[in-house]
Amino acid sequence: MMKKQKEKSILNKIFVGIVFTILLIYTISLFIPVVWAFLTSLKGYNDYSINMNILGFPTLDPNNFDNSREQFFHLKNYQDFFKVFKFGEGEIPFWSRGEQIVHYRGAVGPFGMLLNTLMLTIGGAFLQTIVPAIMAYALAKFDFKLNKVIFAVSIICMTVPIVGNYPAMLTFLRDSRLYDTMLGYMLMKCNFVGMYFFVFYGFFKALPNSFSEAAEIDGASYYRILLSIILPLSITTLSAVFIIQFVSFWNDFQTTYMYMPSYPTLMYGLWFFAVAKSSGDLSRITWRMAGGMTLMIPILIAFIFLKDKLMGNVTMGGLKQ
Repeated sequence: MMKKQKEKSILNKIFVGIVFTILLIYTISLFIPVVWAFLTSLKGYNDYSINMNILGFPTLDPNNFDNSREQFFHLKNYQDFFKVFKFGEGEIPFWSRGEQIVHYRGAVGPFGMLLNTLMLTIGGAFLQTIVPAIMAYALAKFDFKLNKVIFAVSIICMTVPIVGNYPAMLTFLRDSRLYDTMLGYMLMKCNFVGMYFFVFYGFFKALPNSFSEAAEIDGASYYRILLSIILPLSITTLSAVFIIQFVSFWNDFQTTYMYMPSYPTLMYGLWFFAVAKSSGDLSRITWRMAGGMTLMIPILIAFIFLKDKLMGNVTMGGLKQ
C-alpha cells in the first residue's frame, strides 16, 4: 500500500514538473517578442540595418560610426515617432442612397488620436459590458415568450460564422447616414451577442432569487432592483469584463479603418503608417517599435493597477437565509 502511494506521489511530481516546464517555456516565449521590440526601439536605424544588429543589445561604442548612443540615452526614436505620427487634413467620400457624401477630417496629431481612442475605447467597452449584462439578467431571471428564442439566437451567432456581416453593416450605416459618426459607432456596440453574455447569464442564473424577492417585498421596482442590488453584486464580474473589453478596443484598428475614418485612433495611426504605407517616415522598424512600446504602456499600467479586479473572485453577501 505504501509502495503504491509512493509511486503515485512520484508520478504526480513528474507530471507537475512537466506541466510547469511547458508553462514556463510558453511564458518566456511571450516575453521574448516584447523584449526584442523594446531593445529595437533603442537602436539607431543604421545600427539595425547596416550593422545588422537585429537580435543584439544596442551598439553603444562611440568609435562605431553607426552606434545607437543617441537613441539609447536620449530616446531619440521615441521623440522622432511623435514628430511624424499625425494625420493631415483630408476628405472622406462615400456613397449613400446613390448620393456621394463627403466628411471633412481636420489635422489630427497624437493628442487628438489619444482623445479619439479614449472616447471609442471607453464608450465601446462600457456598452459591450452593460448591454450583455442587462440582457443576460433579463433572460436568466424572467420567463417570457421570446426568452428561449433570444438565447438560441445568441448561441447561433456564436457558433455559426455570419458571412458578409461587415459589408452588410457598412451598407446599413451608409444608407442610414450613420457611417463615420459617433452615434453610429455607439449603436453598433449596443449588442449583447458574444462570449460575455454567457458569462453574465451563468452568474445571474446562479444568483439566489431571495435577493430580488426581499427587495420586492420592500416595494422596489425591477429597475431599482437591477441598479441597486443586482449590478452592485456583480461589480467584480462587470469590472473584469470591462477591463478585458477595454484592452480589446484599445488594440482595435479595424473598426476605425472600416467605420470611423474621420476619428483616427492611436492603433489605427500606427497600423496606417507602419503597414498600409510601404514607405514614409514610420517605415523604419526602429520607429515602429518605439510606437508600439509607447502604445503598450497605458495597457501595462492599467493591468498593474487593476489586476486584482481582473483576477479577483466573485463574492456575494448581505442576506441571511
